[in-house]
Amino acid sequence: MTPTLNLRQSNWAGKCLSLFSFFTVLCVAVRLNAEDVIDRRGSATLRGDVTEISRTEIVLKGRNNQKEYRIAANDIERVRWQGEQPQLTQVRVEERNGQFDKAIAGYEAALKESTNNHLTTDLEFLIARVTATRALAEEENYDEAIKRLEKFRTTHGDSFRYFDSLKLLARLYMAKPDVEKANATMKLLLEAPWNDFKMEADILQAQVALAHGQVDAALVPLDNVLRVKPATPAEWSRRYEALLIKATCLQKQNKYQEAIDVLTGILDEAADDDTKTLAETCVRLGDCYQAAGRTKEAILAYLRVDILFPKEKAHHAQSLYYLSRLFAQDGKFDKAADAQARLQQSYPRSTWTAKLSVTPK
Repeated sequence: MTPTLNLRQSNWAGKCLSLFSFFTVLCVAVRLNAEDVIDRRGSATLRGDVTEISRTEIVLKGRNNQKEYRIAANDIERVRWQGEQPQLTQVRVEERNGQFDKAIAGYEAALKESTNNHLTTDLEFLIARVTATRALAEEENYDEAIKRLEKFRTTHGDSFRYFDSLKLLARLYMAKPDVEKANATMKLLLEAPWNDFKMEADILQAQVALAHGQVDAALVPLDNVLRVKPATPAEWSRRYEALLIKATCLQKQNKYQEAIDVLTGILDEAADDDTKTLAETCVRLGDCYQAAGRTKEAILAYLRVDILFPKEKAHHAQSLYYLSRLFAQDGKFDKAADAQARLQQSYPRSTWTAKLSVTPK
């Protein structure tokens, strides 16, 4: 017997169908009328329609007030473009969490579906950025990341991501290392009109000098950076980078205690959530203690990274390497073996893992 709907059920089904149709139309309308959303660093989010894009800013016009906003490129944290898929929010979270492969796959899928030219350009940069961040974290595949970023900066020289692409390129060239290309990229970066980018260029200049063994020459641009009174999170980050390099210079000059004082000052000053800075500072502190022959203090410095900052992969791998060496020197062979095993298991392709087979001099 075929079931039939009574009048009440029929009316309810009709209402459900109408409601479903209403929400379907509403969702389509919302998507079609979606605005560009610009999240700024430390400032209110802006919504409207992007009308202009250049290397240095985005111009956005509010729909309700028809007001024109000019947002500096270095003030932009992220842009959510009209027509982008909701899944991109999760992909951005994956990138921030260091899930590089998932983030790249997510951005590439969104790129295939994009019908918005602004979104397409931004996705090309985001894929290049994650590829670069992964290469720097895993200390490999620099050429792939460089190729993507070089293509982006030459193809989209008018993008608000242009100077960000130069920053990443300079760091990749330094890591490779290709000092000459890093130096050339750094000179392009000097064209940026903002303090934090000029500070970055000075930092890269110091790194180039240091790579050539010119310690005194490296200290000059670092002093330029340290004379700036930081007013933004980006400027604070550049300050810490400069202090870390200064500590390395002092260590190379055998001024161990001065270097240690600089590093402990960073640990006292940096915010608790700035784990990258804190982890690198602990590693540099361990390096200084090692150079000064203070083995037990060096172990404690590297242990802080192992215990507190294991998600900072590059610094964690380096700490495990030195813990495996220093524990053995201190006669704690079981702890040395544990650190070595965890380094090999967690970072099989790291240069620090490769160093395990090299006999220390």
